[in-house]
Amino acid sequence: MMRMLLLLFVASATLSSQVLAEEVCKSRQLKNPAPTLAEIYAMAQADAKAWKADVVPASIGNTSLGPLQPNGSSAAWNVVFYSEGAKATVSVNTFRGTYRCAAEPGPAGRIPELKPDFMRDGSRLYALAKERGEALLGQGYTVMIGTAAAPSTRHATWYINYNKDNRNGNVTVIVDANSGVVEMVLKD
Repeated sequence: MMRMLLLLFVASATLSSQVLAEEVCKSRQLKNPAPTLAEIYAMAQADAKAWKADVVPASIGNTSLGPLQPNGSSAAWNVVFYSEGAKATVSVNTFRGTYRCAAEPGPAGRIPELKPDFMRDGSRLYALAKERGEALLGQGYTVMIGTAAAPSTRHATWYINYNKDNRNGNVTVIVDANSGVVEMVLKD
């Protein structure tokens, strides 16, 4: 239930930011409508830094409209950066090959302490998802990933979840986002 509320909150925030936000880059069609995690992060970081040089990544993940694929790609990414100087966030979103980025004032929440060379190999994250949830994938569940920050330390992690028909697979794989090492597997 908590994960469903989080997904609804993210979707609501994304829609409201598209309505009220300042356009940071021109919307465009991507040559590759399903970029890999590394590709989307490089594009998003370049546009975010062009907007404000002091940006840091606040959250990175895919949506249920673009499940993570074995090659580390997705048709629907959300990448958010925060600028302390501007006291604002810039969100980069992709869907069906459309790339958009917009900024809006306000905090970004808990920002994970991602090192400059943090693990952004989407195919590796998919492999970990398959390794820990092959039975779920066999039942038609798809892979969702997202960064998170520990409450007390802001320790950066990747959360890998499984989704089917808006239902959670009740397994979460937590990976250190800087080293790529699996920290734990939670089963509800």
